[in-house]
Amino acid sequence: MHIAWEYPPLVYGGLGRHVHALTVAQAAAGHDVMVITDQHDDAADDSVVDGVRVIREGRKPALPFEPEFLLRIVTALDESLAASAARHLRDFAPEVIHCHDWMTTRAGITASAAAGVPLVATIHATEWGRHQGYLHSEISRNVDSVERFLAQSADGLIACSAAMRAEIATQFGVAPDVITVIPNGVDTDIWHTSMQQKEQARRRWAPNGPLLTYSGRLEAEKGIFTMLDAMPQVLSEHPRARLVVAGNGGQSHQFDHDIVERGLAGSVVRSGWLPEADLRALVGSADAALVPSLYEPFGLVALEAMALGAPVICARTGGLVDIVDDGVTGLLFEPGNPTDLAAAIDRTLNDPAAAAERAAAAAAPLQARFNWSNIADATVAEYRNVAASVRGSAQESDGS
Repeated sequence: MHIAWEYPPLVYGGLGRHVHALTVAQAAAGHDVMVITDQHDDAADDSVVDGVRVIREGRKPALPFEPEFLLRIVTALDESLAASAARHLRDFAPEVIHCHDWMTTRAGITASAAAGVPLVATIHATEWGRHQGYLHSEISRNVDSVERFLAQSADGLIACSAAMRAEIATQFGVAPDVITVIPNGVDTDIWHTSMQQKEQARRRWAPNGPLLTYSGRLEAEKGIFTMLDAMPQVLSEHPRARLVVAGNGGQSHQFDHDIVERGLAGSVVRSGWLPEADLRALVGSADAALVPSLYEPFGLVALEAMALGAPVICARTGGLVDIVDDGVTGLLFEPGNPTDLAAAIDRTLNDPAAAAERAAAAAAPLQARFNWSNIADATVAEYRNVAASVRGSAQESDGS
């Protein structure tokens, strides 16, 4: 039983896509998989999709998704998910509960106790990391405390990168050897696009010059303002270049304001969220796909861009360092440094043949390194390791 606050068609960030791909791969391997998640207007409350039984009974209160309401919204949703999980334990006997991030802490712990089975938690990111080491508000401190409680309560922990494992261990006082690193993956059968679709996207978004893309949430930790800072230097060398930004987020309004304030209207275009086929065509047609994160536990969008054949330029941070071999499969730049980012863009645009070689080198090993079937197997192996450890601890307690 997986418990996650987002699951397609409700997708806000990488977590929802991760849980979806993982659960579908587990079901394909022959496991009985149930997901407890939030409701969505475009999906049934109880359905089987791609072999996964999806229960959508979570309910958030009718409040704006704004910082001042965040804790009330999450608490209500978590309680609702916990109640849903408890109801479905009557007709589904899981061997493990797997919850994802702090927003499902109560539901995960409650379901684990009620079912008498281990709790495994994937911590996809931390509040401390999202704010670059500062817990500047009461909300942030509360979120951090819930994350700490989850990390210290779970029977097993999964992190998506070595950097994330170190962060969890340091921030929450958990021994690194109890945190298993299992990366995110990419389905290369899905993340591809035709030459015709690429050409159409190119005509639509950048018919007269180089195309740069960013796809993802518009949040400060994603380095979106570093991109804007870099654009004047990029445009001085490549005046016809266009940056297309696909996504929305908490900083959408400020980002739009800064585009106008810096005189970048026309050179920086916001598409908002795009249908998957349009997004793949956009990124696949890019001269460079930018991942400028200040904080990035893994960097799923970098994998997706690689699968689409786009040259990637990524910040040298977090899990991106595990994904990109600088100068071989992409280019890395110093996070938060617009001059360094602009230089990497200039290098890419000035030598398209070398950029194409890096893109080809990046795409070649993806199916072997980041295959969802292998990731699902590794995750199930972790379930079994945790279950064996829990049984061993119980036997030692009984013996004493």
